[in-house]
Amino acid sequence: EKEPRFRVGTVDFFRGRHPLFPAPLVSYEKRGLWGDVPYAGNCYVPVPFAGSLKISVTGESRFFHIIYEKYPYPAGVETFTGREDRSALLDAFERMGEAPFEDSRMEAFTARTENVEPGQTVSLLRLDGRSGVVRGIEIEADGGPDFFRETWLRMRWDGHERWDVQSPPGLLFGTAVKADDMRSLPLRVERLPGGKVRLRSFFPMPFWEKAEIEWTNATRRWMAPLSARVLVGPNDIPREEGTWFTTLYHAGQTTYGHDWTLFEGLGSGWFVGAVQSMRRAHYCEGDEHFVLDGAVSPQFNGTGTEDYYLACFWPNPDFDTPFGCVSGNIQEEGGGDILGAYEIPSSYSRFHLEAPLPFFASLAARIQHGGLDNTLSEYRSLGFAYLSRRPALRPTDAVDVGNAESERSHRYRASGSGPAVSLAASPEGEAFETVWRDVGRMHAGGEIGFRVAVDPANRGVRLRRRIDQKSPRQKALVYVDGKYAGCWYHGYVNEHLRWADTDFEIHPDFTRGKRALDIRLVVVRGGGEGEFTDFGYQVDSYVR
Repeated sequence: EKEPRFRVGTVDFFRGRHPLFPAPLVSYEKRGLWGDVPYAGNCYVPVPFAGSLKISVTGESRFFHIIYEKYPYPAGVETFTGREDRSALLDAFERMGEAPFEDSRMEAFTARTENVEPGQTVSLLRLDGRSGVVRGIEIEADGGPDFFRETWLRMRWDGHERWDVQSPPGLLFGTAVKADDMRSLPLRVERLPGGKVRLRSFFPMPFWEKAEIEWTNATRRWMAPLSARVLVGPNDIPREEGTWFTTLYHAGQTTYGHDWTLFEGLGSGWFVGAVQSMRRAHYCEGDEHFVLDGAVSPQFNGTGTEDYYLACFWPNPDFDTPFGCVSGNIQEEGGGDILGAYEIPSSYSRFHLEAPLPFFASLAARIQHGGLDNTLSEYRSLGFAYLSRRPALRPTDAVDVGNAESERSHRYRASGSGPAVSLAASPEGEAFETVWRDVGRMHAGGEIGFRVAVDPANRGVRLRRRIDQKSPRQKALVYVDGKYAGCWYHGYVNEHLRWADTDFEIHPDFTRGKRALDIRLVVVRGGGEGEFTDFGYQVDSYVR
């Protein structure tokens, strides 16, 4: 399209004044306490596009981030019309904090205790020799702050050696610090009379042979009686295709020069969110850096802690949304000023249920503390993922561009480049102050070709290319064994942090049963595209 499909004022857009982008799927709310206009606009309307998408802002733009998913190959995607069926999403907003299923269709397991002594462990669920999916967990318990921070919930699936979930209840249920009324799509917390609290989780937790859930009073005092109700439904997922609900608990002081780890793991699955508590120093400028499958720079690179958690202009008031919440008001609790707010532990949550982050070999989900990882702060966090320890990608080959032996063995050729060039640059992410040197090529046009090995049992192949992203809009047409396989396009540009990896997914129709692939890239220039750059190719075969 030569002209924008839609033109609308930014504030009008987020206030739902465009008929195709209605509330509650869009919102414009005061979610910050600093500055003159501390308002955050959020839009969850899915906008599918079959060929390309451009979103631009005219006039002053503050901070923003856009989450987008690229399908690996044509999947029958039809371009946005506004008439798509959004009933499931609207229903989720309407039922936020409520069970997304009928209790009567689930098998209920209950546990009750008298007053719980210090050090006592209570079994909430123990099933053996059967499969199922934990669909709901409801706990009524002591509502004291030490219950939220110092007792422990543990879950283990299918006899795993280590607990898959091990966390204080506050982080696991979305209010990290203390009892505070909170509603989101997967979690809910309700304060009850008599100093008690009700916690509810709707994260599905599949198992195939065994399930264990227990709670331990790790404090030094007796606690009020605890009751639990666990709802289990059938599990129709084949075990070889399954993932296990897994969390990573992390607590302590931040380390200068290193991002804070929210979750990391080897294998395949989906990252679905985090709950985090922060205290001391100016931590709020930290950007989220999520690296999938070992890329040199983050594929998910944000603009600040408060933006990641769907707020803005820290400190932030209490708010609830389906995909992110802030519990409590630390400025108010700190006496009304920002310096006091820093001494109050905060509670933020973000759930990627509108766009889970898939990974096929590894995940490193991290967040900065301050704009340069330069604050000494106290953090506690819990990352949520669905994880299989088996990777779905296996490395099968690599081309080291600029290395004469590697180019020769892979039959590398390039008609539109000059001699190999050396580049010393830094990547985005945690290593932004580290300079790496590599040799590669710049292509003003022409064609690039090479031959690489793949696993003959593959279910598709990923090509990952190391690039210099100072050159904008790098574009090439991809041919596999002489057949057109798609367009490889990298539109992002960064003149300062130049190293990046970009991926191209090859459909299994081009790769199935083959041990090697002949790759030909036809460089496209003339529409504002910069030089096509390559400093190396990594070849991975999907093995499941």
